[in-house]
Amino acid sequence: MPVARTAHETAEPQTLDEIRDWRDGIVGALVDQRASVYRAIRAGSVTAPRFLGMTEGDVDAHYDAQRRELDRLTVVNLVASAEATIRLDCAYRIRAKLKDQLSRAYRKWYKTLSAKKRQFPDFDGRGILDVLKDAHVMDNNIVGQYRQCLRVRHWVGHGRYWAKPAEVDLLDPEDVYDRADALLRALPR
Repeated sequence: MPVARTAHETAEPQTLDEIRDWRDGIVGALVDQRASVYRAIRAGSVTAPRFLGMTEGDVDAHYDAQRRELDRLTVVNLVASAEATIRLDCAYRIRAKLKDQLSRAYRKWYKTLSAKKRQFPDFDGRGILDVLKDAHVMDNNIVGQYRQCLRVRHWVGHGRYWAKPAEVDLLDPEDVYDRADALLRALPR
């Protein structure tokens, strides 16, 4: 699913597929590196200093933690990419004054915002997602499924200083990819 075009010359939008491909490459590198460390431990040869004195179980724990962190960062990227696409779509619909149901709903909502909020409107919590849901242009379950991913993004993206939401351990990158992709594909064209 492509991302919407942006006029910002320094923007670096990513598609969901690009993010998934990046993750797959890093997972492959982690698997290869783990195997290399195993071989070094078994042969008693030189390995990176951080692995000195580790058992294979210690190495497993290390790489499991690396994979868990990679998965969490991938979820952040996937959720943020979908958000960016939806924000750009919303801005385009408002600016172009399109006549479809969603565009009219966005414009009506946008008019209620303060000048400050118009610069960066809320995404969730009486924001863009609520307008999208209330416009009834797609199955509301799709919006709800994506919304569950926001809790993971917020927790990881804001420093993890509060109790970990259950979704952090329940949603893997493939689940989040599927939910974000479903939301973007359901947007009216």
